[in-house]
Amino acid sequence: MFEAASFVRVAAFGVVYAGIEYRYVNRYERELVVAAGGEVEKPVFWVMLPYHLYLLLPLFVIVSYSPSLTAWAGNLFFLAALEDMAYFAWRRTPVSKRDWTTRLMGSFRVGPMEIPFWWPLVAVVAAALFWAKV
Repeated sequence: MFEAASFVRVAAFGVVYAGIEYRYVNRYERELVVAAGGEVEKPVFWVMLPYHLYLLLPLFVIVSYSPSLTAWAGNLFFLAALEDMAYFAWRRTPVSKRDWTTRLMGSFRVGPMEIPFWWPLVAVVAAALFWAKV
């Protein structure tokens, strides 16, 4: 079930958090990688870093809250994709094959843009969850 108020809250949070991630979080990570001699953090699961599992996922679950379970799940999927897209907008560079987001499931090209496979997949799942009347 779609809930406009929670959707707007989630959209605003996604755009603002993407800016914070671009400006502060990733800058700090780049400095750590340089200080560690080029070593990147080891993934905890698949390509998920500790940052994603221990900070980002719980934060997104909390921010996405809605009394309707399907709206909550739809908000969560929507937030994940929107925040990632907004990050690249803040960065002012298109997604490339070497970016983390394309390593999840791969990507495809649309004109000059590289689109991660998971973006349209998550958009369809979120739309289905918003449409569900549970």
